[in-house]
Amino acid sequence: MAPAHDGLPAAEDEVPVAAPVAAHLATLSPRLLARVRLGLRVFEWLPFPWRFSRLSRDAAEDFLHKMEGSRFGLHHELLLMAKTFTTLGYAVDARVEERLGLETTCRLADGSLPAPAGPLGDTTPPLEGEECDVVVVGSGAGGAVAAATLAESGLDVIVLEAGESYERDTYPEDPLAAIATLYRDGGLTIAEGKPPIPVPVGRAVGGTTVINSGTCFRTPQPVLDHWRERWGVGWAGELAPDFAEAEEFLRVTPLDPERMGRNGQLAMEGAAALGASGGPISRNAGGCVQCSSCPYGCRIDAKRGMHVSYVPRAVAAGARLRTGAEARQVIVENGRAAGVRCAGGYEVRARLATVMAGGAFGTPELLRRSSLGGERVGRHLRVHPACWVGARYEEAVRGWEGVMQSYYLDEWEPEGILLEATFTPLPFGGAWLLGSGREHQEAILGFDRIGSIGVHLSDESEGRVAPGRDGSLRASYRLTDDDAKRLVFGIARAAEVHFAAGATEVYPNIGRVPVLRRNELAGFEATSFKPGELRLEAFHPMGTARIAADPAEGVCAPDGSVNGTAGLYVADASLFPTSTGVNPMMTIIAFAKRVASGLIPA
Repeated sequence: MAPAHDGLPAAEDEVPVAAPVAAHLATLSPRLLARVRLGLRVFEWLPFPWRFSRLSRDAAEDFLHKMEGSRFGLHHELLLMAKTFTTLGYAVDARVEERLGLETTCRLADGSLPAPAGPLGDTTPPLEGEECDVVVVGSGAGGAVAAATLAESGLDVIVLEAGESYERDTYPEDPLAAIATLYRDGGLTIAEGKPPIPVPVGRAVGGTTVINSGTCFRTPQPVLDHWRERWGVGWAGELAPDFAEAEEFLRVTPLDPERMGRNGQLAMEGAAALGASGGPISRNAGGCVQCSSCPYGCRIDAKRGMHVSYVPRAVAAGARLRTGAEARQVIVENGRAAGVRCAGGYEVRARLATVMAGGAFGTPELLRRSSLGGERVGRHLRVHPACWVGARYEEAVRGWEGVMQSYYLDEWEPEGILLEATFTPLPFGGAWLLGSGREHQEAILGFDRIGSIGVHLSDESEGRVAPGRDGSLRASYRLTDDDAKRLVFGIARAAEVHFAAGATEVYPNIGRVPVLRRNELAGFEATSFKPGELRLEAFHPMGTARIAADPAEGVCAPDGSVNGTAGLYVADASLFPTSTGVNPMMTIIAFAKRVASGLIPA
């Protein structure tokens, strides 16, 4: 898959890939691991009557080229899987990074280090269990804000987090170890369907805010208006003070165009040439001017994730944080939530309320396991399906030297399309590069000239979340034909921006159209693609315990309370009635603040 080429070392002969990736895959849930094994077994026997692993190097490379040109979607899916695992293990090697001039780091404009976050106290769950006024399950954008709000009101709060606590001095140095440590399912949480869509989410103190890009959008006003008018969320139009307070505390700042990096500047230049509306992205990272380490944990914690902002704030106000505490069941007594039982027998009893904030995967998983919330729990999953549209430029882009997510275009918001200049690190994005074998190595050598734009869809498609038979998460998602068409429209718009900025060719991430050139764009838009042909990923699960004034339409009432169980609340993205259309962190914060404020005794 990755032979030696022009100074790049050979996979296996010089760079160990199979063993580290196999060790990483061994950490997956049994169900997910079984799916990976099946895929690899099919890949191995595709050249029947021969086995792929026994082909000569030339024969193997020839077979990979045939897979690329195949008209069968399965061949493209299997090849992408093989490239993903190979690149994940190969691109993190120091010799590869040195050959390419890559540097994974974070830096503030003045070269300083942010002040360290406050202490988190003793996070070990006591064997005998505990009592409190409110127990909060989850420490991401929802749980951390709910905990801080409640603790600062004088309530006794315990926060349960299934993952462990990490910060700039303790993040794993090895990228594979960081992925295994900071992500749920080793970063391979998948919404099954056609196409299958990876939806990576965090599993550590701070949740997904530890590994996201730090992008901060307020919820668009039309979305809030729709939630108020259609779904009965009367306070949806009253969140401006909550947004402003969070922006001040998190030091949310629009990026300086002069310092955002060339990838963002190219998107800005392409937008200007087209007359398309957009602007520098606002982030919770103050004066950060380089951030290629976001997916592994910000190397200097310039990005103010929940683990260095609201969680220490909650602890300072008296909240107790418990790590490695995986909630398994809500304790219900006489129709009222009385606390949470965790794996290993640790229990927390809550006198006033139990707040679910495990995210749009974790919250419905726990509710379903506890047989609470009704038949709609886990339904209506929205994910903002997205794809990477890369392009080759004649000039050096060196996207890792700028800010990972830097410029947005909202020109096509009426069609549900948001474009974001997003430079994905090579271990995550290298699989999308053209070719296989030597051709893919050549593409890797040209990584410094690749610009990238993420196409992000406000989806009407839906999915489901439920615990699998083996206890692991099962998520599914059906991309509709209409949403697939809107994504193709978005891909064409991203290509148009790239070409307007001077790109020579664009990579639309569709198997049968590996490369687009300027004169081919109209033909691309006129082509019909099936949903299963798109290569997608997603980062914003939401909607699986949605708010609705009518109990027949949702899981939670407008105050966040779970229908049918007193004292049980949700305070995360599960609540959203529809897609937000933008990165949802600030919406989650505002919703959590609103739900938590309603629990404070008068």
